[in-house]
Amino acid sequence: MRTAGVVAGLLLALGLAVGGCGTTQTKVGSAQAPAKPIDAHLYVDASDFARTDERTWTTSEITPSFSFDELIYSWDLQVAADQGFRIYLRVKAEKGDLSPWLYAGYWGTVKHSGKRQQPVFKWGRLAMDQLLLKRKALSFQFKVVDEGHAPLGRPPSLTVVVTDNRPTADLAERYASPPCPAPAGVLILDLPLRRQADSKGTPIPDRCQSAALATAMQYFGKAVGLEDIVPLTYDVEYDFPGIWPRTIGAAIQHGFTAYIDRFRDWDAVRRTVAENKVILCSITMPPGKYKAPPYPKIGGHIVALNGVTDDGRVVVTDSALWKDNRGYCLQWFTEDFERIWMKRKGGVGLVICPPPQAPMKLIEKLPPFPADRLNSAAAETTGAASSQPQL
Repeated sequence: MRTAGVVAGLLLALGLAVGGCGTTQTKVGSAQAPAKPIDAHLYVDASDFARTDERTWTTSEITPSFSFDELIYSWDLQVAADQGFRIYLRVKAEKGDLSPWLYAGYWGTVKHSGKRQQPVFKWGRLAMDQLLLKRKALSFQFKVVDEGHAPLGRPPSLTVVVTDNRPTADLAERYASPPCPAPAGVLILDLPLRRQADSKGTPIPDRCQSAALATAMQYFGKAVGLEDIVPLTYDVEYDFPGIWPRTIGAAIQHGFTAYIDRFRDWDAVRRTVAENKVILCSITMPPGKYKAPPYPKIGGHIVALNGVTDDGRVVVTDSALWKDNRGYCLQWFTEDFERIWMKRKGGVGLVICPPPQAPMKLIEKLPPFPADRLNSAAAETTGAASSQPQL
């Protein structure tokens, strides 16, 4: 059994600092308040897999420093045209019983099965890209099966984030990171707006994840048509376009370094933006009372984050609003965006890293918050002055 450190974080190869601040992001507000979730960031190298037969690699049990009830992951491997694999995950509960091997996705060229259902077992389920448990687990294992037409030279490496959503106050305090302030100054990346359409202008609806990834890659100097991204992000068997590991895998397949992460506070966001990284934020906005959102509601969605101001605004690039010409440098109040990202989705971010020597391109002068939405907020309405997003 192998134990992985919590505050070690991701490898320096992914561009994250090892140790220090910003890895486990938990603070306990008071003795009466419930403890906030705690996260452990782990990296599983390809060398951590051992061959168990001619086409299968398996890790040993990997044990974070605390038990967990949620796990997210991404893989890192560029595959050739005829290569492909499937990946499986299982966990061991605190009582010692193992889950079954749970299907966790495919990459590359594989023989497709029919329509697939999310794997469910007695004490949890794998919701396509997110393991959700009814009781806590002590460890996890991954298995990779080579299913391509051409042999796979090695298994992928993995980025894994495990979460204890209900830690005790003592546990939360033990794994809280010391304060780590964000860099001084406001940095708003000048991210281009990419439409949910192919290179000829033909709309490809419901492809926000592909458009957001195209935004990040074009910002870094590589313009890629959605017709070359969508086949990578789209899962044929689930018939679903926005699975997190596939979106990250698409970036890697196009030559970028990318990984999955969670952001629990805005200083962590600011530090990442200061490294010239683009965060693709996974959000869900149910109807309700908000301060001044750009639309009244939206389902599962992904936007590219430009940055955060020092006066309470979050700036994103949002392909859902390209028809309204409002998706470039779209502004939110921080409290609204925190609600739909950090609170609703646990701050899941798909981080796209800059190539070497990539320049940081900044918005020099950000316009004020839109007056019509300020008036709407003053009137305590939600979205009355906004149209539905055009997906």
